Amino acid sequence: MSAFALGRILADIPAGRLTDHRPARLMLAVGAFIVAGSGIIAGIAPNVAVIFVAAFLLGIGSAWTNTTGIAASAEAPKARRGMAMAGFAAALMVGQAIGPAFGGVAASVFDWRVAFVGGGVIALATGIVLASRSEATPIVEGRKGGSDRAQIPRSVLIALYLLPALQFGIAAALIQTLAPIVGDAELSLGVATIGASLGLGGLFRLVGAMVSGQISDRYSRRLALFPGLLLQFVAIAVFAASATVLGWWLAIILFSVGSTAVNVGATVLADLSEGGRLGSRLGVFRVAGDAALFIGPLAAGAIYDGFGRAWATLPLLLFAGFVIVFGYLVIPETHETASS
Repeated sequence: MSAFALGRILADIPAGRLTDHRPARLMLAVGAFIVAGSGIIAGIAPNVAVIFVAAFLLGIGSAWTNTTGIAASAEAPKARRGMAMAGFAAALMVGQAIGPAFGGVAASVFDWRVAFVGGGVIALATGIVLASRSEATPIVEGRKGGSDRAQIPRSVLIALYLLPALQFGIAAALIQTLAPIVGDAELSLGVATIGASLGLGGLFRLVGAMVSGQISDRYSRRLALFPGLLLQFVAIAVFAASATVLGWWLAIILFSVGSTAVNVGATVLADLSEGGRLGSRLGVFRVAGDAALFIGPLAAGAIYDGFGRAWATLPLLLFAGFVIVFGYLVIPETHETASS
């Protein structure tokens, strides 16, 4: 996982900057080819060292497709941009659900190497389709490079960059790390129950993404953003305070429904970047989230081992409170611009 995370962090900003000068669909194809290469290399790896190289390449490909995919979604008309962003996020969630199922079946029926190579072949075919259709896709005016005509106040950029840091930090520290630990060690839940709960959370994330996309386009970007952030704040508080299975489940569901900050934040960033370099900003946007994805589990696990669940969740609670208040004060409403 460390090799994968390192690949993501190193690729975010270069992918964003290149997207300012190349068609987003072509950049998506490049990401698919990198993912394909990582799967095939892992499938034929002769030793563990080569598998680490494959994981590093997969991290690069993951960051590349995420950053360029958001940029491609941002090319939707402003009035439908919120749903485009939500649709991309939903596709990622569906992939996260289908991928492990596909890999598990392939590995059990054939071999784990077949699972890797099969995934690589699918990514290769996807890249070929994207590359063949990219020639007719022009570079959007706002991503051609040159001087940045869309100046955004520094405070607004900082607030927007904090959104993925918060959401990915909570997901990595609470949902991926503390929730399974607490479910097993404190609540004596079985592996099947914990897995089913996290899977159910993925379904709620999908619903939350689509609902927030509709609200973002029809009513208000801020109305789609801040209720979700408040739900994440409440989820942390419930997880910290409740010692029951019901509280554990409720925290997972509340966080999952409220996991809309990245989608809506990227939509606002795209609205504000008309005529500017969206790709470069998306690179920093993704780096902030990936850094939290890397640091969150390490910090949460260390604090939990030394001080327990309440202290492990306290930094998340304070960080969420700060991001909500700071974001509410400085992030503007861009829906009227999108509707005009």
